[in-house]
Amino acid sequence: MVAPFDATEFRRTLGHLPTGVTVITARGQFGRPVGMACNSFMSVSLDPPLIMLCVGNASSTLIDLRQSGTFCVNILANGQERLCRQFSVKDIDRFAGVRWAESPTGPELSDVVAWISCSIDTEHIAGDHVIIIARVTGLRVNQEEPAPLVFHRGRFGAFRDNEDLLPTARSLSEPPDSAFASATSPISSAVGRIWLNRT
Repeated sequence: MVAPFDATEFRRTLGHLPTGVTVITARGQFGRPVGMACNSFMSVSLDPPLIMLCVGNASSTLIDLRQSGTFCVNILANGQERLCRQFSVKDIDRFAGVRWAESPTGPELSDVVAWISCSIDTEHIAGDHVIIIARVTGLRVNQEEPAPLVFHRGRFGAFRDNEDLLPTARSLSEPPDSAFASATSPISSAVGRIWLNRT
């Protein structure tokens, strides 16, 4: 163990955990579309259906999310790295050149893995971030089932199935979701470091 440690070491160590990548979208002031890249996202509860995301407390998008009260989670697909980068840059039109469709809770970006409509339930201050708990009000999976985009150690990549591990995982009587998680190998990384959740 390394103790004490600084913010750089903390960030580097936690970066070893692969995550999915989402773009959170909503309607901002005067109805304009707003959005931010976010990889601090996870499911919380099945009954009621709740999800959680973390947003930097200095994020301008956080203001819009609070005012709107609703948002859409766009789960990015492999190959959408550029889209993630675009929604991570400050002081630009993040929707410039982006294909999307209207939805009651926020813009639905085209060609993503899935769309999840949410309504903010509660907030919790956690250090330099805000934890938002939201109720899922609707969801839809892309029928083309594209592979998801993965973020790992500041780089993008994708899952690759490891068939050799599937029998072993099943022999341990693991639930299907757990077995699948055990059967995925480390991502094949692509270049491009980026900061998420802070914009």
